[in-house]
Amino acid sequence: MAEKHTLGIIVNSNKYFGFVTRLADAALGKGKQVRIHLLGSGWAFIKTDACNRLSHLTQITLCAFSAQQNASQNMNDIEPCISLVPPQALSMFLQGCDRYVVF
Repeated sequence: MAEKHTLGIIVNSNKYFGFVTRLADAALGKGKQVRIHLLGSGWAFIKTDACNRLSHLTQITLCAFSAQQNASQNMNDIEPCISLVPPQALSMFLQGCDRYVVF
């Protein structure tokens, strides 16, 4: 069941992190809950300062399959506030948000 006033942001690209950050900040500024799910090349968002900051204000999840594919990169970059979830968790992520956007 979708939670009212919850914005889901799905990040599967490494090209629009500025938009992701501004959208999350705007929603938080309006008192909305924000959830961010990273997959594919969106995994690189973890390396940004914005991710570090937002990980304390939002719920951020990372697809375990995407993390496994990028295992050559330093897994220590994953903040403790970011949860590794199985690929099928995306369905639950979408159901928990009353609206979402994909980057």
